[in-house]
Amino acid sequence: MEKMATWDPNQGKVVKLDAILNQGVTIGSNLKHTVDDLHDILHSYYKVARKRFVDIVCMQAADYFLVAGHDAPIKVFSPKFVSELTNEQLEAIAGEDLVSKRKREDLKRKIENLESGKKIALS
Repeated sequence: MEKMATWDPNQGKVVKLDAILNQGVTIGSNLKHTVDDLHDILHSYYKVARKRFVDIVCMQAADYFLVAGHDAPIKVFSPKFVSELTNEQLEAIAGEDLVSKRKREDLKRKIENLESGKKIALS
């Protein structure tokens, strides 16, 4: 715009409308703005779609190799195999850790004590 400006003694620096229209500034800038907006929208969509695609591929790979595939390690634990395990074996494989057991037993005792106290208080 600065290059198109001329000096007018009454108004100072001015840009003639003909100079702007001859440059095609408004048409070109509106078109470029629309193209830039569409590009930004498509670029944002691409980034989201790419992340989602990677997530799905990872989930499917984990599902196939760990759970559903032919050689998946979870296949070892068939219903027949699990039903033949002893309680000790089941506890060793899938039992809760000692800290959780102790905390649960502690909470059970506290509940029993509170219920006993409630009965005493109500009678």
